[in-house]
Amino acid sequence: MAPPCRPHPAAGQATAEYTVLLALVAAALAGAGAAAGAGGVSEAVVGAVRTGICIVGGDVCRDSDARAAGLAPCTVGDRARGGDGAITVLSLRLGRGGSWTVATRSDGSVVVTRVREGELGVAGGFGAAAGPLQVEVGAGGRYSLVFSEGRTWEFPDSAAAGRFLAAGDEDAVAPTWRFGDLGSELAVDAGTKVSGLMLTGVEASAEAALGTRVGRGRSTVYVRARVEEPGSSLWMPASAPGYGGAARDVVVEVTREGGRLRELAFRTVEPGAEPGRLVETVGRLDLRVPANREAAGRLLGRGLPWPPGVVDDLRAVVRRTVQAGVVERAVYAVDDESGGLGMHVRMGLELGVDFERLDVGRRLVSASAWTHGSTERERVDCLGP
Repeated sequence: MAPPCRPHPAAGQATAEYTVLLALVAAALAGAGAAAGAGGVSEAVVGAVRTGICIVGGDVCRDSDARAAGLAPCTVGDRARGGDGAITVLSLRLGRGGSWTVATRSDGSVVVTRVREGELGVAGGFGAAAGPLQVEVGAGGRYSLVFSEGRTWEFPDSAAAGRFLAAGDEDAVAPTWRFGDLGSELAVDAGTKVSGLMLTGVEASAEAALGTRVGRGRSTVYVRARVEEPGSSLWMPASAPGYGGAARDVVVEVTREGGRLRELAFRTVEPGAEPGRLVETVGRLDLRVPANREAAGRLLGRGLPWPPGVVDDLRAVVRRTVQAGVVERAVYAVDDESGGLGMHVRMGLELGVDFERLDVGRRLVSASAWTHGSTERERVDCLGP
């Protein structure tokens, strides 16, 4: 069930007249401040009036508005750097990797995450691939068990985060969260590829993982999967026009606190409407509310991971999340400087080596939210009026 489209609450004669009046007052006071040489006063007045116009429009304008609506600070930008390598000998594939991510939030706080990953799998087929462009002709497949573990630290500002990173000792500060997961990846293909892009032929893949995260007296069990089929999103605000149609990552989380259910969350990450854009959508349902807990009871009673027959129950909980929970959407501009190099030979069995360098940055372009059945509200608190 998709959240309602965004008819701006500022529609209507009275609201329009009030907005115009605020703008006129802002212009008059700004001019008076400038004439008196009080530039700071002028800027403060204009800022206050802009906030007033934002409030009239029904958007999320200030940190206090976000907290009242149950919204956390936005991630306004992050950078992930790392790398991994894998070697395949007689079709046995072994890999290791790791990365660091530094994320800045709209309230000035900084989140640092370290991840270590490992891979054990089998691969085979017929064909060959080599070179930085990874031109590959042939057919093959790969199945791997993938495991990861990580830590997350939260800091009040960039200075504190910088001191932690400069020290180079991750054990010097206790992490806010610890997490780990175990999953599998399956990939099959036949045809011609260049740099991983299928030019001719067919390919299919599937990824899934089950993990847990603990910290701050809470424990979260999550299921993560990669969905390749267009239009296969079951739950969330169905992608807005222009979104989707490609692979998306889907995560379902169940959080407990003090042994009791606290929250059910759904997350998706998918390409945006424009090149170089990524869209993250999160839906959260507070299970401390009896009506919400009752609505999710049948779904949660099945336990994780959920079987294929759970689709109808899942849709029902999603509808409840849209109507009574909180849904957030963020659009990021992505700067991907990652690269890789690999060589493969397939003659039934496979020999090969892969190296990949991760260097991805994101910058928040727009943010919005639906809160407890409202229309879409812009997150002005994240980007400024």
